[in-house]
Amino acid sequence: MAYYTARDQSGKLVIGAAIADNILGPYADKGSPLVSNATEGVIDATVLRQGINNFIVYKVDGNAHGRQTEFWALQLDPTGLGTRGNAILLLKNDQAWEKGII
Repeated sequence: MAYYTARDQSGKLVIGAAIADNILGPYADKGSPLVSNATEGVIDATVLRQGINNFIVYKVDGNAHGRQTEFWALQLDPTGLGTRGNAILLLKNDQAWEKGII
């Protein structure tokens, strides 16, 4: 499984997923974004495990447009190609000294 950032058909940054039988590929793309955001691009995906659950953690790239930046977590389904439930806000830049960056 590989998670990556790419532009969707509208040009917005989204997180995609692809799967392969071998780490060297070839990879088959899921075919649609795994994670997107209505107003900002999403970048920097990583997967964290909590017990038997996997979560994709990602950044909503608000600082690219002078807005707040946030880190979110979203539970992955057992295939890793889908998600479950609602995203959970982990962290946001809300202090002036952060200058819009996390």
